[in-house]
Amino acid sequence: MKNLLLLLVAAAVAWAGPRFGGRIGYYNGNEPRTGEGASSAIYGGQFVLPLMNLVSVEFSAGYTSTKSDITLDSYLFNFLEEEQGLDLGGNIDSLQQYLQDEWGWSDPTLLDSLQSYQVTFHDLDLGATLKVNLPVGQVPVQPYIGGGGGAHFIVSDADVLLQVVSQQTGGGVTIDPYDKVHPEVHGVFGVSFQMPMMPLSAFAEYKYARTLGEEAGAGTISSVYVGANIGF
Repeated sequence: MKNLLLLLVAAAVAWAGPRFGGRIGYYNGNEPRTGEGASSAIYGGQFVLPLMNLVSVEFSAGYTSTKSDITLDSYLFNFLEEEQGLDLGGNIDSLQQYLQDEWGWSDPTLLDSLQSYQVTFHDLDLGATLKVNLPVGQVPVQPYIGGGGGAHFIVSDADVLLQVVSQQTGGGVTIDPYDKVHPEVHGVFGVSFQMPMMPLSAFAEYKYARTLGEEAGAGTISSVYVGANIGF
């Protein structure tokens, strides 16, 4: 019986065939350093593997980036609170004293010199989604719902800040500018349109995700996409 079920699933996959394509959309989530609202365009692609007539699994990847204007002192306040659990209450004198006593910081006045630095956070979203087509009859427009999980891989390019900290502490202290992995759970709904007699389909989709964790940047993410797939 088990072998028969596997044979039927394999036959359904072979008949339908895998599909792949690209997407573009709009991302509304949380800025990684502060947790404040952020939005930007998102680009990606997907590979869809049909499991049976109404069910498929989609593996997708998306990329977006967020720019943030920061200062060295605000960056260090945030780093000490998130990574070391030390809340200095935004007091610059306390920060300078801590840097001298604990990090061997050579020039506390340097905190006033980097008053405007723009860092870019890069977010790579990898996920898998089980999708179920809703039966609506023999029409080319097919609504669907689904859910799944994945992860957001976030890195930043705050190289200037890393160099300053390393120089001021004689290489004794290095900081992570913001390299995080946020696990994610999500749900989707959308509609697809299969071109008649052509191996091409288009879709529009809404995705609601929840990234897990206590760090800034974790929280809810809403995204809308349009895209296309090649394959029947």
